[in-house]
Amino acid sequence: MWSRIDGLLGRTMLDEEAPEALGLCRIALVGVMLASMLTHVGAVAHYFSSHAILGGEIARVAFHSRWSLFFYVDDPWAVRSIFAVGVLAHGLWLVGLYTRVVSVVAWVVWISMVGRQPLLYALPDQLHTALATVLMLVPAGRGLSLDARWRGKHGPVPVWCRRLLQLQVAVVYVATGSLKTGKTWREEGTALYYTLANPYNRHFVMDRTLALLQPWVLRPATWAVLVWEVGFGGFVVLHWLREMLGRPRRFPDLRKPFLAFGVLMHLGIQAMLYVAWFSPLMLAAYTAWLHPEEVSRARAWWRGRGAKEGGDA
Repeated sequence: MWSRIDGLLGRTMLDEEAPEALGLCRIALVGVMLASMLTHVGAVAHYFSSHAILGGEIARVAFHSRWSLFFYVDDPWAVRSIFAVGVLAHGLWLVGLYTRVVSVVAWVVWISMVGRQPLLYALPDQLHTALATVLMLVPAGRGLSLDARWRGKHGPVPVWCRRLLQLQVAVVYVATGSLKTGKTWREEGTALYYTLANPYNRHFVMDRTLALLQPWVLRPATWAVLVWEVGFGGFVVLHWLREMLGRPRRFPDLRKPFLAFGVLMHLGIQAMLYVAWFSPLMLAAYTAWLHPEEVSRARAWWRGRGAKEGGDA
């Protein structure tokens, strides 16, 4: 009995797997993080140095509960140089070269940015911090990396590394779904209508169209989003249970319907609302549900396609 329990727990958390799936997670997530960093180019000194609106002692008093390297180094050129080091660290993290070291450097620069200018960031940026922390702590440089190719750092990784990323995504969805307790979400089904019509973060002015869509499209979509977010925790539990049992055929794989709904939802959010990097980060985190063998098949298909195109040329 104990050996069976050990086997079940191993398949769920403790066993090791090929590192390519975790490496793909690193590439996807750090790619979005690097793009987010690059949007600050041209305004770094105005945000984080002594040239910022809130600078020097005033900034330290205003954000006294925060930590930032830029509280101690605030000369504009020094701040720009540290930021450039952070961008370089993200680039090396992306390709997986000296992954462990550069991930810490990238994390410190990001934390310094958030700590120095927290008014510039919002709740979605906390997801950036959480995912960066997880990636920094796990051996994400063992697969699909220059460390593996050039430095011999290739090797299996524990299954719980991807599980931790899956859990982080589930916490985001379940927490936000559980907090949606108002009448517009649970009774009237008007939350999406008011969100899309809100001039604060909408991309398009289409109030009349939204009013026409409300009874037939937006109301059921509101309730569908609510049920899906709250149910995402159950999906993750069932997914882990399926993995624990060795993926039996009689146990359906729910990844496609659940994650496809999330893809459509986030694409709609990104198209209609100003949410900056939240949707790209969430979609990048979906790579945590890919198994190593699926990543290997995708790589083989891509290589075969490349070889075919090269031969045709």
